[in-house]
Amino acid sequence: MAKTSIYFMSVMMIFSATRAVDAELVPVGLQKQLLVDDYVIAQKQNITRELGKPKKMGVVMKASVPTDFHPTKQFPDGLPKSGHNGVGYRMTVLWNEQQEIFQMLYRASAEDLTAYAESKDGIHWTKPFIADDGKSNLITYRGKTRGTFYEASFMIDPTVPWGHPEKYKAAYNPGNTMCAIAYSADGIHWKGYNKGESVTGRAADTHNQILWDPIGCRYLLLTRTDLGAEGGENEDRATRVMAHEKRNDLLSYPRAWKTLAAVTVDDPLDEKTQAGVTVLQMEAMTVWVYENVYFGLMHVLTAGEIMGVGSDGKGEDLDARPETDVIDFYIGTSRDAVDFDMSWVHTRQPLIERGEAGSFDKSLIMATSEIITRGDEHWIYYQGEDCQHHGARPAGSKGGQIGLATLRLDGFVCLEASDEWGQVTTKPFKLEGDTLEVNVDASQGEFLVEVLDASNKPYRGYGGDRSRASKGVDDLRFKPRWQDSQDLTGLKGQVVKLKFRMRNAKLYAFQIK
Repeated sequence: MAKTSIYFMSVMMIFSATRAVDAELVPVGLQKQLLVDDYVIAQKQNITRELGKPKKMGVVMKASVPTDFHPTKQFPDGLPKSGHNGVGYRMTVLWNEQQEIFQMLYRASAEDLTAYAESKDGIHWTKPFIADDGKSNLITYRGKTRGTFYEASFMIDPTVPWGHPEKYKAAYNPGNTMCAIAYSADGIHWKGYNKGESVTGRAADTHNQILWDPIGCRYLLLTRTDLGAEGGENEDRATRVMAHEKRNDLLSYPRAWKTLAAVTVDDPLDEKTQAGVTVLQMEAMTVWVYENVYFGLMHVLTAGEIMGVGSDGKGEDLDARPETDVIDFYIGTSRDAVDFDMSWVHTRQPLIERGEAGSFDKSLIMATSEIITRGDEHWIYYQGEDCQHHGARPAGSKGGQIGLATLRLDGFVCLEASDEWGQVTTKPFKLEGDTLEVNVDASQGEFLVEVLDASNKPYRGYGGDRSRASKGVDDLRFKPRWQDSQDLTGLKGQVVKLKFRMRNAKLYAFQIK
């Protein structure tokens, strides 16, 4: 009887321990794991997390057609060729895989004019006259000579086939500071959900966005929202994230949006200007979903003393690089589209830095609503300005121009080791494949991988001197090798941890295949 009890207790202890291990397993599967946070990381030693450095490729599009120089209240006679008012604000660039072209919606010179451009290579752009009257490249859903989408972005919906009436979707401000949404078969000819009426309350006067969330299998809608006053010196800004609640049926339920979060900069320094204005504010944020991570593409305003007051531009030196009343482009990451990591904002590390004094992008950088992945690079289009956000455009301004920056695949954030050996150990997971691929740059250093069991002991043949150190490797899909094995076939189905050891190297991502 005693032996039976001991045996039963032993079985139960093993069963409980197994359940405990299973409960702690991170669901890696065959999904690529970006190392932008500690979601899959258990331990780091002599490792720092560093932001990627995109390479600026220069200006790819400027004002060139009459509507890019359209008369405005500020310039009633039209703008000279040397300057124009905010061309490129609230821009979206998409890759149309069916037609194999890049498509762009951008704000023309006047705020309420939205224009269309396209490109075969993403560098050289044309502006076809697609307006109803055949005389401009303006989207004309709201009238024969008027733009469609003030403060707009658009998307290609992956859940419906090409040619479907709702293949393209857009979110925009119809002029009442409340968001409306629309749909299109081609991205040029549009119809309004909700009979063209707004689907939200205030506010919608920065970059609005509708997107498909492949993680939550839902539509998300992003707009600005009010925290302080509805404008003026005491205005405080945030981005509202909403999810559709009615089976993703936008035609039947265009207003069925539930607010998930109001995303703010939440600066721990809580800096204020002399007028009491919050210094760091979320001017706008859109979301791009990549490899099971929500990337917040954040336009963060650093408020200055002219905010909410206005400026005649006379005091602005076009040869200098301003540091207040500017907009910087940051990224934040999230696993739930609610809580975004603001570390890069708080440490003042933009993804694409504003240009030097005298450059076209020295004052403002406002990125496209989503990032394009082409081959083994990420392409980030952005609108650059050489004048401050709330100031009038001074004489000699280059005006808004569209630039391009590129980044290595998965290169947004890395884990980096310097001269001293560092190590990164993952949480335990069940090995569902037999091949490990690693995005790593050890071109100036060394890198190796050990495979551990749940108790941190190396599997036989996969640890210690059986792990081959690789020197001088810089590979997006590097396949580590061990003395006794070329892959992980012998461990498939086991619970494992990966221990990356490196020196003078950068680790970006890994994937089991």
